[in-house]
Amino acid sequence: MKDLNEAYREAVDYLLAIPKFANKTTHDNLRGFLRLLGNPQEAVPAIHIAGTNGKGSVCAYMAAMLQQAGKRVGMFTSPHLIRINERFQINGKEIGDEEFLEVFRQVREAVEIGMSQGLLHPNFFEYLFIMAAVWYRKQQPDYVIYETGLGGRLDATNVLKPKITVITSIGMDHMQYLGDTIEQIAGEKAGIIKPETTCVYLKQKDASAAVIEKIGEVRRSPLIPVEREAITIDEIGAETIDFSYTTRYDNTSGSYSRPTYRIMKTALYQTENAALAIEAIRSLLGKDITEAVLQEGILRMRWKGRMEKLEPRIYVDGAHNEPAIQAFCDTVSKLYPNEKNVLLFAVASDKRYNEMIHILCQAAVTFEKIIVTTIAGSRVTPVYQVAELFRVYAKPTSQIMEEPDDRQAFKLARTYAAEGCQVFCVGSLYLVGSLESQEGENQHD
Repeated sequence: MKDLNEAYREAVDYLLAIPKFANKTTHDNLRGFLRLLGNPQEAVPAIHIAGTNGKGSVCAYMAAMLQQAGKRVGMFTSPHLIRINERFQINGKEIGDEEFLEVFRQVREAVEIGMSQGLLHPNFFEYLFIMAAVWYRKQQPDYVIYETGLGGRLDATNVLKPKITVITSIGMDHMQYLGDTIEQIAGEKAGIIKPETTCVYLKQKDASAAVIEKIGEVRRSPLIPVEREAITIDEIGAETIDFSYTTRYDNTSGSYSRPTYRIMKTALYQTENAALAIEAIRSLLGKDITEAVLQEGILRMRWKGRMEKLEPRIYVDGAHNEPAIQAFCDTVSKLYPNEKNVLLFAVASDKRYNEMIHILCQAAVTFEKIIVTTIAGSRVTPVYQVAELFRVYAKPTSQIMEEPDDRQAFKLARTYAAEGCQVFCVGSLYLVGSLESQEGENQHD
């Protein structure tokens, strides 16, 4: 008889091997497996979130406010930083290994039956989504917040019938799958908008807003825009950021209000993610939510890898595309303008890293030292290739260093933090996950 640890490891290994033999399938194929399991995705009220950047943070803000309101909240997000269990949470607590294994086996049995009936094996993300739906049905939280994996229209999560949808900021990423214009990408993200179901969205200055609004109109979906111009940074403290947000508090009367909020001092872009979450919770709960609960909830939000303080003077941020890198640069230049800044950078080979590096080097903030390292896996980018781009674009005063081993690179970064520098680790969520893991190991040494 296998022990729990061995059986759990085998289940995780099976899941991680799925991309080697299963391709993207159709929603009809996915629904076939869900029907065999009794349509678990319909058993708990769902909230559905798509967008290029900020999805996970909006999930976390909404969960924090719902929990503050006394609700029990499930959250299905991706990717995981260290353990696959992170993707399945209720009130911030991950699924246990035993439960994970139980749900995995239940889904695998359904997959074997479905395949015997002609269905195709679900891909990696579809399998995890089915597991999430089965687990949340068993646990019966008040709500489950689902983050799309990629895009929206064709994403596995788009079989949901949510109570509300949210679309965060949209930018150029995953163009090989979603299209190479902002309109095409917006169309994919807006695919989660459901008929006659409210959608809260970030109203950007580019063409994405028109795409969202057209799809909302066709589907007769009430749309609630959040505009960046409606958000004002009131005060940046040592540990927090205070902001105010002009909102149509009561859409029926047309009256406006300008409440103030406080979030932890992470990144400036988190103010817009918080505003999106606030509007979504207000729409969802109406008069059942108070301003005090909203304010306390967003202040309590914690989300790993998003301008997170890992150690004294060391921050990690999962920025891995051009809009996110620009937002990161804006945050560093405004929150840490007088520091000796050091950059630890790694990037996946399928990202537009030339453009990302150009943004980093042209930003108002100057990085005195830039350490280039790599991420694990098949999408590794050669260190010398990335470092050469920094040498082309970086300011003459910046010192460029190459260290392929991310553990050695992190050790080097720590020495600069000990000398009083401010260290920022960016470019890839895989890099963030590796550094988080190393931090955990250090704590247990």
